[in-house]
Amino acid sequence: MSFFTWQDKFSVGIDVIDADHKVLVDLIDQLHGAFVNGNLDETVNSVLAALVDYTEYHFAREEAMLAAAGYAELAAHKRAHAALRHQLDEIYDRFLSGDASGKMGNEVLAFLHDWLYFHILEQDKGYQTALTGTP
Repeated sequence: MSFFTWQDKFSVGIDVIDADHKVLVDLIDQLHGAFVNGNLDETVNSVLAALVDYTEYHFAREEAMLAAAGYAELAAHKRAHAALRHQLDEIYDRFLSGDASGKMGNEVLAFLHDWLYFHILEQDKGYQTALTGTP
């Protein structure tokens, strides 16, 4: 069973951004599977590392597209990305320092689910018109 299911309502109408978001959904689902199946060391480490790396890549791409489009809310969007990056880095550092408990898994998955869900629906949807010309 999928932890986070992609739905059409998450689409921002930009294929590369939607594809990036789907990769993030897949990574979160892999992380969920690792926690559920008790693969806490190797799998969680590799998936968290991939999530950190891909988030950096995605945010850079998204910010470049927004800058090229002259998006008026770019500074606020960058601040939201920076806060999310910081939280994700803290999670990964916590894992690397030896906290791979079930409690951590629940906290991490809840954070990632909420982050992806609300960031896309509330913040990324805000730039849809600026990049596509359609609401």
